Amino acid sequence: MTRTIKDQLTRRWLLILKEYELVKSKNSQKFKTVQQLCKMFEVTRRDIYRYYNRWIETGKSRDALLPHKRGPRPGQLKILSKEDERTIIKIRRRLQSNEYEIQHLIKGYFEVEPSVSTIYRTFKRYPLNVKRKKAIKRYEKQYPGEMLHADLYHIERTLCEGRKPYYVFGMIDDCTRLCYVEILERSTLQKTSQAFSRGYKWFTLHGIIPESLMTDNGVEFTSKRKSTHGFEVTLSLFNVDHIYIKPYRPQTNGKIERFWRILQDECINVQEKTLSKNEFTKELNAFAYRYNYQRRHGGIEHETPLDKLKFIASLLPKC
Repeated sequence: MTRTIKDQLTRRWLLILKEYELVKSKNSQKFKTVQQLCKMFEVTRRDIYRYYNRWIETGKSRDALLPHKRGPRPGQLKILSKEDERTIIKIRRRLQSNEYEIQHLIKGYFEVEPSVSTIYRTFKRYPLNVKRKKAIKRYEKQYPGEMLHADLYHIERTLCEGRKPYYVFGMIDDCTRLCYVEILERSTLQKTSQAFSRGYKWFTLHGIIPESLMTDNGVEFTSKRKSTHGFEVTLSLFNVDHIYIKPYRPQTNGKIERFWRILQDECINVQEKTLSKNEFTKELNAFAYRYNYQRRHGGIEHETPLDKLKFIASLLPKC
């Protein structure tokens, strides 16, 4: 991460914390109370205390104000010996097993019982060579609408007013990478089904008729009684086949997972203040416009999704 990006991500909180210290010492010329400070910057006291303690503990380092990555905290990770790591890599290269399969194979044989994430980090330290990378299966559908990917993404509470948990529903076309996004207040099957219906209409307006949809096995997408599940019924009404990924295999739905990473980096992390629902909706729509019509994607030979759609449309016979 460059210094410019760090300054952009920490500028807002650095200003808030400096004003907070002035308010505490009663030397602020702008605010008399912390409540006025919170109202001006649209943050809560809890957020200020959390960032302030983190800032003080690191000697007022700006790096402490950067967004924290999800996952285990330092000191919680299980450390394997070099011999254990070599054993894991040998199994990986000989059997082409993933981290879940290896965890099952080595259960009871190691002094330190490694978690799935520990095994995955071991893979990252010993990457596959070029020949094995070529053996990894990658796919891209041949025409728009052949298969779409869908998922829900949880938004951090600190981004929106009132610390309300919001979700983003996303659907992306496998061939063109055109993507539909919508903000939801709840992750229920009713809200998800309604969002899919609106997304289906959005794709048809672009000339794309969805034929199949790939999702995980979350309760908002499916259940054991598929014939009575709201989302499954909605798909059947539109004659859309439902494809399910294997449990604990999110990489199967990798195109939508990669989209969430882009959304986090290029839309959410660049926000400098707490947003209302309407403000976040505008930011989300602006990001979707850039993503679909302006941003070039390496996965489709550095074209925009709209350009890819136009190119495929030009190959079709004219009626």
